[in-house]
Amino acid sequence: MPRKSFKIKNTDNAKQLAREIKRRNRLNSIKNELESGRVSSFDQIFAIISETRLATELGISFYAFRKKINDPGEFTVGEMMKFASLVGVKYDVIASFILDRIRSKSKSRIFRE
Repeated sequence: MPRKSFKIKNTDNAKQLAREIKRRNRLNSIKNELESGRVSSFDQIFAIISETRLATELGISFYAFRKKINDPGEFTVGEMMKFASLVGVKYDVIASFILDRIRSKSKSRIFRE
């Protein structure tokens, strides 16, 4: 009987390891896309990792995160630091990405170039 529980435990560990590898691959993909400047919207990020999952990873409730996506100016410096740390990029990369989202949604002349 102990052998079965051992096999189940190994299977659970293998599944958990596989999930963690997938998670790291997704975050690394986001990192590569952000660093290269190929990401121009949150939708491109959500094609790699779900909106719900990213909100959870950042420690933000789904509804608060959705609000911040619709109004990127609502992101705090701390949240942007968490985002940068999560995907493994410098803060400047995330700050620039968020600022570009603010510019694209803003109607103010201040952000027009």
